[in-house]
Amino acid sequence: MASTSTATDVSTDHCYSVKESPRKLKRESVHLQEKLESTNKKLKVTQQAARHLTKKVESLEDVISVLKQKNLVSDNCADVLEKCLSGTSLQLVLRQLAKHKQVQLGDRQYPPELRAFALTLNFYSAKAYSFVRETFELCLPHPKTLSKWYRSVDGGVGFSDQASQAVKSHAESVGGNLICSLVFDEMAIRRQVEWDGSSYVGYIDLGSGVDDDALPVAKEALVFLLVSVTERWKVPVGYFLIDGLHGDERANLLCTCLSRLHEVNANVVSVTFDGSSANLAMASKLGCTLKASEPNTAFEHSETNTPVCIILDPCHMLKLMRNLLAEKHTLIDGRGQAIKWEYIVKLQQLQTKEGLKAGTKLT
Repeated sequence: MASTSTATDVSTDHCYSVKESPRKLKRESVHLQEKLESTNKKLKVTQQAARHLTKKVESLEDVISVLKQKNLVSDNCADVLEKCLSGTSLQLVLRQLAKHKQVQLGDRQYPPELRAFALTLNFYSAKAYSFVRETFELCLPHPKTLSKWYRSVDGGVGFSDQASQAVKSHAESVGGNLICSLVFDEMAIRRQVEWDGSSYVGYIDLGSGVDDDALPVAKEALVFLLVSVTERWKVPVGYFLIDGLHGDERANLLCTCLSRLHEVNANVVSVTFDGSSANLAMASKLGCTLKASEPNTAFEHSETNTPVCIILDPCHMLKLMRNLLAEKHTLIDGRGQAIKWEYIVKLQQLQTKEGLKAGTKLT
């Protein structure tokens, strides 16, 4: 019995020694060493990429330059962005860009300079804003945060929060989405700068809060008007002081407005604007074509993916046709017949000679 017990103990000790043999421990050590080296390599590559990004883009001036090279912003947008940032404000923004945080910051943690830069960049180009935001690892606020910053409750420049709340309350009272049309147009304003008691007004103002006398003086107010299709009401939802906008910038601003209206249960089914070249370029940017051979007069809503029709203002289009006829003097219709301006001239001469004004509205 003793010999049997001794043999069993020896066998057990032998199994234990094999399980924890130096050869096996060495293999495990080599495996852990290889894993550590692989992790260090990945960490080194990540650190090199971070340092490369920091060296590649050392200031927001370089950011603006990159955006221009990639054709993500226009020259007008780049000029306004450069006016927003200088001296101390630039250093504040650079400090903010140096933060590699993956969490959303609160409104109060964004310096006013970064807030103005973000609003201005997003106003001109949502694509450029997404590019900068992804490149700098979420250092810029989420577009939903910008939507809140755009709001104006005192009648100032931007999208009116009071108008949005009124539309939302009305939608809740009727128990459903409101079927609406959106109308926007530029209104010519006097190129003048005035002191309103707290700041100078009259410069380009995109609702970003930038107060810089180096900005160009605005010459137009771009106004957005929401009109009900099924009811008899309309309400202005926002305006911006501008000095001209390109087609891409108009398309971006229109999509922003549609998204805001969707949040307050306003279902926009059509957009009406005049036939200026910038608006036609905007329609083309949105995917619409006005060619007689293959017309496409609707684009996809960014939030609902439903079609939104574009309508060229008939009154303005008639004026454009009148001006074209007055400039060219003769147009040829589809049947090859001439439409001549001289007939209108002769009609006006006849009215002047006879002293009788017909219902032609000619002066």
